[in-house]
Amino acid sequence: MWIGRQDLLYTIRAARREPLLSIIAVLALSLGIGLNAGVFTLLNALFLSPPTQTDVGRFVQIYPRYEGWFTGAGQYSSFTTEDFRAIEKQSTDLEETAAWNLTEATLEESRHGAPTALVSCNYFHVLGVDRPLLGRFLSPQECKPGSRAQVAVLSEGFWKLQFAGNSKIVGTTIHLNGMPFTVVGIMRPQGANFNGGGIYIPFTDEPVLDRTGTNLVEDSSSPWLQVAGRLRPGARRADAQAELTTIMRQQDRAYGERNASSLNRKTSIVLTNGSFIQNPAFGNIVFILMVLIMGPLFLVLMLACCNVTMLFLSRAVVRRGEIAIRLALGVGKARLMRMLVLESSMMALVGGVISVALTFRVPLWIMSAADPYQRPFVSTLPLNWRVFGFLTLLVTAAAVVSSLAPMHAAWRLDLVTALKGREAAATVRSKLTGGLIVAQIAMSFVLISAAVWFSRMPQMATGIDPGFDTHHTLSVPLQVDTSPKNRTAALDLYRAVEDRILAIPGVQALAWQSLTPFRQNAPSEIRLAGQKMRQGKPAVIDDVSTDFFSTFGIRMMAGRAFVAEDSAGTARSTAVVSQAFARQFWPGTNPVDKIVVTPDGRRFIVVGVASDLRSERFGILDGPRIYTLRDPSALGGELFVRFAGTPGPMETAVRDAVKSVDPTQTQTPQTIWERLESTAEQMRSLANIVMAVASIALLLAITGVYGVLSFSINRRTREFGIRMVMGANRGAIFRSVLLRGGRQIGIGLACGIALTEPAAWTFAREVKNSPFVFKPFDGSMYLIAAVLLVAVSLAAMYLPALRATQVEPGKALRTE
Repeated sequence: MWIGRQDLLYTIRAARREPLLSIIAVLALSLGIGLNAGVFTLLNALFLSPPTQTDVGRFVQIYPRYEGWFTGAGQYSSFTTEDFRAIEKQSTDLEETAAWNLTEATLEESRHGAPTALVSCNYFHVLGVDRPLLGRFLSPQECKPGSRAQVAVLSEGFWKLQFAGNSKIVGTTIHLNGMPFTVVGIMRPQGANFNGGGIYIPFTDEPVLDRTGTNLVEDSSSPWLQVAGRLRPGARRADAQAELTTIMRQQDRAYGERNASSLNRKTSIVLTNGSFIQNPAFGNIVFILMVLIMGPLFLVLMLACCNVTMLFLSRAVVRRGEIAIRLALGVGKARLMRMLVLESSMMALVGGVISVALTFRVPLWIMSAADPYQRPFVSTLPLNWRVFGFLTLLVTAAAVVSSLAPMHAAWRLDLVTALKGREAAATVRSKLTGGLIVAQIAMSFVLISAAVWFSRMPQMATGIDPGFDTHHTLSVPLQVDTSPKNRTAALDLYRAVEDRILAIPGVQALAWQSLTPFRQNAPSEIRLAGQKMRQGKPAVIDDVSTDFFSTFGIRMMAGRAFVAEDSAGTARSTAVVSQAFARQFWPGTNPVDKIVVTPDGRRFIVVGVASDLRSERFGILDGPRIYTLRDPSALGGELFVRFAGTPGPMETAVRDAVKSVDPTQTQTPQTIWERLESTAEQMRSLANIVMAVASIALLLAITGVYGVLSFSINRRTREFGIRMVMGANRGAIFRSVLLRGGRQIGIGLACGIALTEPAAWTFAREVKNSPFVFKPFDGSMYLIAAVLLVAVSLAAMYLPALRATQVEPGKALRTE
């Protein structure tokens, strides 16, 4: 189907004759296409592209799969230090290999956690970043075995946000987890080099950063390093994979010889281009996540297309006389269709060109809200072939979708009626306009439902009653070397810290707990006396100190809490169980004085029943839980302090007390409420993004419903005139318009629920292990979305319905 010069000139003239319609169509399509292309640009960089733009074909990321080792080893996608060193030394197909581990360290200068990457010193070169913005990168000597070179490179985003872009930062000292590090350089963002690091330090500094005594650098049994490399010129990925498999088999044998046991470690290797979607552990999750993100945005584009369709349909009907004359003069319908498609295509093409600006702005807006440290990275995103192809696909889809209805109307044109200048109900069937309303309501319902749920997330974190006091309970983070060689010193530090904190005015109690609030914990099998292994029931075990219940303000529903005498040691240790535990193990019976057995064979006598908490998932009662008494000489766990008064001064006082015992302890205590508020703040950023998309969808829906009804009422002018002549009053006309629109809204809501439910079930399955509880069918969420959508739809219907009552019967019937 050839497009001639005359067709193109006619299309331009048609757009100039109705500039307002053309501008509205272009803006709607620009918004829909730009949002989709912008988010896809970000997802492409995060999930679909390798973390480098330099010689991409030679870059490989290496993923191991350990089998026959410790429990859960098959889920790891990282290497031990020993295995990384073996690959680095023995591989000939890899010209260079780099390793890294992402963690978080407390930056003393800001008293907040900072994203920190422990990297090999060639990390930047392997990732394709060869020149620093300031200073230098890490030198090879700073990553040699045994090296403790405490130097750091900052990312540009982190440098600008935390140090205001201080040009004299190189050579200064910063403190991470209380330890000094000298800043030697600033890393410039370069293309798709996205990573979670704000501070980069040699991976050999891991023991310096983590003072708990777990030296991962020298531990041959702990996978922790991500590994990538560059193929030597001429080497193929398959050759490198075969070579690395051989190296890892040698490592497996060496590990087995050093660690004689029943374990038989076997390691397989997968090489990818480094994109997150090719990570064997997360590929499926990434795909589902992208569908869940892009699905609602595609609905926004479809809403924009519906609005543009209505505009083009209105223009096609207004021009029915012109079209009829063209047909009468012998213009074929094929050429007529070509002209209509060309008009839609030109609007979509112009919208696509304008949307390029949004393609680069949208990622900046999103990243500014989600992770400001990575804003410089986003500003360098290229318009690569994948983004360009996606943009082309969107423009094509918009052109096709928005031209279908006008083409259908023109194809079914009643030539005789149109030449007489009369409207004819057959020109545009009501099913088409009704279908547009249904489609817009259904798509808007999906987006508004998502916005309602995401807007609830911050309140889910901070608005719950977990069953204990969060405003006056401080969490005191401690980093202590708890290795056997440092056991005595660690216990002395614990005791000194406890004494200093208890001496602070306003401190009422302190306690230790083995579990962290608002994290899900794996249950263990608990048995009753006389039961054998695998005959018990699951329950979470929480090892707590004597004053735990008074510190948290947890009520005892029966029996008593722990007392000091319980820690003296008896033949049968004491335990406290939750109400849920009592209901599951002894329904309808008092559990006090009953015996339970833990998986390690220890027997406990139940002395009390504590109230159920909501300490694992927001708003949901915990499952069965048993509290056992912490050994006074135990190490590890988390320290909590109950206090009276204002949190701010108390946090400072506790921090100073801890530092007076150990100056390297720099992490600031926080109330549990502040930790929840921090989680809620992160959720607010995400909720704001979803709310913005839903607001755009709602605006498009309002304008769409208004446009469709206005068009429909204009086509039914004669019908209203006849009804008025037959005796219908204006109130009846008004009600009939609203009733008809109401039916379409009802059908749209039903279709919206049918669209929302599959996505809701999929999303609920993906977040089932998160602290947030998502119900696949949430009646209140749907009700709020429906009420909001009905309200704005009725508001959009009001003016067209009112205009229908103002029809003059004589004027409407004059052409009959």
